[in-house]
Amino acid sequence: MDTVTLSKQNRLFWLGRYAERVYTTTQYMMKQYDRLIDGKTVDYQTFCAKMGIPCDYKDGDDFCRRYFFDTLSPCSIQSSVEAMLGNGMVLRETITSATLAYLQMAHSAMDLASRSDSPGVELQWVLDDIMAFRGSFDDSVEVEAARNITKVGALVERISLMLRLGWQAERLDLELQKLLNRLYKTDLPPEKDALEVIARRTVQGEQVDSVTLLHSVEGLFRV
Repeated sequence: MDTVTLSKQNRLFWLGRYAERVYTTTQYMMKQYDRLIDGKTVDYQTFCAKMGIPCDYKDGDDFCRRYFFDTLSPCSIQSSVEAMLGNGMVLRETITSATLAYLQMAHSAMDLASRSDSPGVELQWVLDDIMAFRGSFDDSVEVEAARNITKVGALVERISLMLRLGWQAERLDLELQKLLNRLYKTDLPPEKDALEVIARRTVQGEQVDSVTLLHSVEGLFRV
């Protein structure tokens, strides 16, 4: 198996996490925008509690705008887009310029969305660009270990958000199995106790409460 330096492991892992965070939270928040348009309330207080972020929003509309686009908040999707692109730029030689271009397009689409009163179309472009990034990443990154590390990061983030938000909960066991399968294709050293908890749920079929499982998934790696 090809080896990847520790520094690059960190960058690849967090590239996967940030790209998945942008994708999944954008999907989730687009549904909250739809609720506002339909005149329904948005329970942003519960959302903030589940995500473990400060709840300093005035109302549902303020929440939807600022959680998406607040450049001063490290919790916003915009900040995740910046971090995603930043990691991608450092990894340009590994992921190729053609693949990086999709992250740049997602960043540009997010900027357009922030300046729109009805950003649905531009936010869909963000999702489309990240999907294109995933496809290009699979085709262009020659080092298999690098591909697997980034996908492990994405799976950790996806499962974390599923557990926090109850989002697509019916897919949880499938995603956990994918995480284990992908983990064994990398040289990332997992935390033994965290791995045992995930294996008990996934391999042995034991019931593990969501809080314990979340802590284990989030604490699986020290990268």
